[in-house]
Amino acid sequence: MKPQRIDLSGARDVRELARLVLQTRFEETRALAHALERREGRELHDFRIACKRLRYAVERFEMLEPSLGCIAERLTLVQDALGEAHDREVLLAILPPTMPAAERRLRKEREACVDRAAALWRDAQQVLQALDSHRISMVL
Repeated sequence: MKPQRIDLSGARDVRELARLVLQTRFEETRALAHALERREGRELHDFRIACKRLRYAVERFEMLEPSLGCIAERLTLVQDALGEAHDREVLLAILPPTMPAAERRLRKEREACVDRAAALWRDAQQVLQALDSHRISMVL
């Protein structure tokens, strides 16, 4: 999935620019979060990439609002968990059919990784909502 184009022409200052970028990237990520329920490989990959874009944006503007650092950390953990799930998918794709015990273990591990990513994503959203409304207003 390609990132949404952001029209920055109306930004009056760097805070407005940051708000536009972060809001767009957060909305993109939230729109793809259904992948955590559907658990399909391509959708999980798209969600992981959206998390990465959001994290990069958060890191870019963290100097304006240091409390964003905890969001970047949580997004990194979501990405890591989804990366581990993807690693299991790759192994499952090349695993010989003569190894059913390994297949069961890898499927179970993949599901655990997606479960962990879902919990981390919920946590990241809660942290966003818990930030002071005056501080988060510039972000979302």
